[in-house]
Amino acid sequence: MYNTFLVFIFGKMYISFLYLLFSKSLRYVLTELIETERLYVEDLGLIVQGYMCAMVNQGVPEDLKGKDRIVFGNIHQIYDWHKDYFLGELEKCVGEPDSLAQLFIKHERRLHMYVVYCQNKPKSEHIVSEFIETYFEYLRQLLGHRLQLNDLLIKPVQRIMKYQLLLKRAVEVMCFVPKRCNDMMNVGRLQGFEGKITAQGKLLQQDTFSVSEQESGFPSRAKERRVFLFEQLVIFSEPIDKKKGFSLPGYTFKNSIKVSCLGVEEHHENNPFCLVLTSRGTDGSVTRFIMQASSPEIQQAWLDDVVQILETQRNFLNALQSPIEYQRRESKSNSLGRNVKSPTASASGLRPHSCASMDRRQQPCMLSYNTSLPSLHPPHHSPALKVVSVQEHSLRTCVHFDILSLPL
Repeated sequence: MYNTFLVFIFGKMYISFLYLLFSKSLRYVLTELIETERLYVEDLGLIVQGYMCAMVNQGVPEDLKGKDRIVFGNIHQIYDWHKDYFLGELEKCVGEPDSLAQLFIKHERRLHMYVVYCQNKPKSEHIVSEFIETYFEYLRQLLGHRLQLNDLLIKPVQRIMKYQLLLKRAVEVMCFVPKRCNDMMNVGRLQGFEGKITAQGKLLQQDTFSVSEQESGFPSRAKERRVFLFEQLVIFSEPIDKKKGFSLPGYTFKNSIKVSCLGVEEHHENNPFCLVLTSRGTDGSVTRFIMQASSPEIQQAWLDDVVQILETQRNFLNALQSPIEYQRRESKSNSLGRNVKSPTASASGLRPHSCASMDRRQQPCMLSYNTSLPSLHPPHHSPALKVVSVQEHSLRTCVHFDILSLPL
């Protein structure tokens, strides 16, 4: 009961922190959007108030007459709308960040003018290329511009792509908080766990699996389990049946694996839904947790995170055992540059930070370490992984470290 109360209090504090982080992150995206919008309007002004006005005042060559509309397309229309209306509307969103999405939805039809501009762009480029070194270069020097005309005419195309990138970041920010809040509420509904949830580190994953356990002999009958992956612990829980009078989903603790005893077996490509975690006891016994995910994407996301945890432990263990040698290798690796893969990565065909590879002819084995974990970086998605292998001089031998004296 006390543990549930702590989780509830911690959950409320964490959710408040997430909303604060969400607000700041969204404002950062919005600020960048507004600042770049101002620069964009200035660039459009260099075309409309610069080149277009200069061509009227200076006149145009005979073979360019009548083609100016093709050169500039509808850029005057784009400039007027952004300068006189859209920039101001974006600035109003500073006080109401939630209105940003509605602003773009509201003006969906107006933004179609970019489609018209892009359709005309190839014709414009052809004409500009004929005069870029002569007439348009003369105008550039006359106006004192740093950029050539073709560099300015590409700005609307770049801008519409920039909107996509910034709005995608805003969506990612908006999706972050609800997911984290849901995570914390689910953890708060876990019953029967005697340890301190708040001491298990960051919650990395949570999903429902069909899980069977195998200590020796045949696996047990598969049962539905809600599984939580923390930085320090994997928790298996049983969903509480709503028929028993619980309106909200709840979970009863069933089993757990300390990360110090955690291993992961070979990923069989013929069953992309399956993930096998192992727990090694102090007596050397191994319990296998055979987990069937609802999709290959969920399986892969879990595999990526588990491998990342074990990789972090491997690095931490190396630093504890041989700190000078570890520092020397790290310095050497950094001096070679980020693009140079480590020997392990090169041999296994994986990205440098992953050590999850082995000849598929080898028997399934596992990797586990017993260390306290430092903070983890966000996991990266990797290709299908096979066996986690870490022996220093051979990629084809799996090693299991038992450093049970190290504190968790």
